[in-house]
Amino acid sequence: MKFFHLSDLHIGLKLMNRDLLEDQRYIFQQVTALAEREQPDAIVIAGDIYDKAVPSAEAVGLFDELIVGLRMAVPKAAIMLISGNHDSAPRVNCFRSVLCAQNLYMIGMPPQTEADQIAQVTLEDTCGPVHFYLLPFVRPSMVKPILGTENGVNFSYDETVRRLLARESINTTERNVLVTHQFYLPAGKLAEEIERMDSETRTVGNIDQIRTDMLEPFDYVAMGHIHKP
Repeated sequence: MKFFHLSDLHIGLKLMNRDLLEDQRYIFQQVTALAEREQPDAIVIAGDIYDKAVPSAEAVGLFDELIVGLRMAVPKAAIMLISGNHDSAPRVNCFRSVLCAQNLYMIGMPPQTEADQIAQVTLEDTCGPVHFYLLPFVRPSMVKPILGTENGVNFSYDETVRRLLARESINTTERNVLVTHQFYLPAGKLAEEIERMDSETRTVGNIDQIRTDMLEPFDYVAMGHIHKP
C-alpha cells in the first residue's frame, strides 16, 4: 500500500510579520501534483493543520484549496487528518460523521466516553487490510473522564497515551498504522539530548515527552509535532 505522510502544515503561519500563505500554496500545489502522479491509496496529515486555533478566513480558504485539489488528483484515496496542539480540536472534529461518508476523515477529538475507541479506518490492498488508528493530540486532562487519575492527579503524557493505546484490540497479524501528534522520544534517548528545531513547541520540563516502546504493535507510525526527520 502506498500513502503520503504529511504533518505540521501550519497554514496561516507568519514569519517576521510576513504572510506565508503564497509560499504554502506553492508547496501544496507541488504535493497535489505528486499525488496525481503517484496515486497513493491514502493521504495522511498528522496534525497542526493550522498555525492558530482560530485560523483566518484566508488560511481556511487555502486548506479548502488543498483538500479539493487532493480529492481531484486522487479521487479514490482516503484522506485522513488529525488535530495537533496548534489546532482547535472541536473545530477539526466538526462535520466528522458527514465527511467520513466522503472518504475524508477529520478527527479532532480523542475518545470522550468509555464506549469510544480511537478512530480507525481500514483500507484493503492485494495483501489484505491495513488499519489506520487516528489519535489526535491529547493532553491528560482531555481524557481524564475515561482514564481517571492517580491519587487525584492526572496521568503523565506518557502514561496517558500508553493507557489509550492499551484500550485498543490491535491485531498484530495484520498491518497497523498509528497517526499521532505528540513529542515522542527516539529509543534510548532523553528529552534533554534531543536537538529540536526553533519552530517546535516546547514545554517546561519536557512534561509532554513520550517513550516509543508502546508503539511496537504498529508497523508504521505517522508522527506529527516533531519538525525534523
